[in-house]
Amino acid sequence: MACSHISSCELFVQFALNPALEIWKKAYCNGEYIACARYVTARKGQLVPLSLLPNGKKITINRSQDELATTALFNCIAKDRTRMAASLIKTVGVDINASNVEGTTALMAAVEIGSIDMVKLLLGFKPDTSKTNIHGQTAFDLALEKNDAALVKLLKRVG
Repeated sequence: MACSHISSCELFVQFALNPALEIWKKAYCNGEYIACARYVTARKGQLVPLSLLPNGKKITINRSQDELATTALFNCIAKDRTRMAASLIKTVGVDINASNVEGTTALMAAVEIGSIDMVKLLLGFKPDTSKTNIHGQTAFDLALEKNDAALVKLLKRVG
């Protein structure tokens, strides 16, 4: 049984977007989540800092504003929060062509979750649709792989 707090856990998004962190997801999110420090903290009704790891240790990472903004954008995409993503792009100036460790761009992430509204939003900001991930796939390729006719049609129109 998976953790009941996955949908609100900002760290889970990081696990989901980074295959190197898969072991944490298996051990805590889909395993012994009752032992997860983040779960325990959330159950107490306390604010769960992003720096708190499931094992109870806290990490300190010096990240640039651009990296923080990109992480926030990917978090919005993973949770399909289109209005929040639009606000981030417009007000913070997030680079919609930025990618994660797998080369996945915001557009690719939106295709992977199957959000037509998020894809439309991102396309409105003219992303580089020719960018590829570490597997050599574009957003269009991912839509084809998902067999999502609406996304394929939409991405085909933009080239």
